[in-house]
Amino acid sequence: MTDEEREIWDLIRESNRAWKEGAIRELENVFDEHAVIIAPRIEGRIVGREAIVKSYADFVSHARTDSLEEMEHCVDVIGETAVATYRFRIRYQLHSEEAPRDEVGQEILVLHKRPDGWKIIWRTQTEPEPAD
Repeated sequence: MTDEEREIWDLIRESNRAWKEGAIRELENVFDEHAVIIAPRIEGRIVGREAIVKSYADFVSHARTDSLEEMEHCVDVIGETAVATYRFRIRYQLHSEEAPRDEVGQEILVLHKRPDGWKIIWRTQTEPEPAD
């Protein structure tokens, strides 16, 4: 892994740490102002940094994340653009449910290099599946 690829992967891991710990405001430094999220179970698109940060805050207010494991990560850099993919295993519990959910899925992120560092411009996930 090159230094640039490691920098991008560290940014992704830090963003995951931030939302898991409820440090939502830290995500403002990760997403581009015009970023887009497409995620399962969400109708439409979430567009813009402010809306994205709010979506993370909404999740954290409705669920407790017990664990998140990032697996099989890969970062490809082409000029000023990068694509990062990884599989994940998550265990979380919605406050409205009695039992936790264990799921696996894949995340795909597109990043662009800005003067102040790499920023996520696109995030999407596959439909989570129950973990084995």
